[in-house]
Amino acid sequence: MAPPIVPPPPPPKAVTPEWVFTLLWTVLAVLIVALVTAGMIILFMKTGWEGVWKLTLIGTCGLFAVMSVLVIVGGALDIRKLFRRLREREASGDDDGD
Repeated sequence: MAPPIVPPPPPPKAVTPEWVFTLLWTVLAVLIVALVTAGMIILFMKTGWEGVWKLTLIGTCGLFAVMSVLVIVGGALDIRKLFRRLREREASGDDDGD
């Protein structure tokens, strides 16, 4: 008895081109800049320069705080990874010969 004939697998689905994602990120960035600009103009019309500078100060301080937390967490994870690799290297006996 002959083995059953297996049909060939279907061709893979088309992958989304990279330029589509680049275009989406660009549109998102332009939209965010436009919204922030419109918000600042409205704020300026309501409160004047004092309100604009208050928002700028609070916004930059907030972004700095978020960035600080991200750097602290990322640095701690990198140090853990460094110590793990050093432990593995010591356990395997793969020293540099120093």
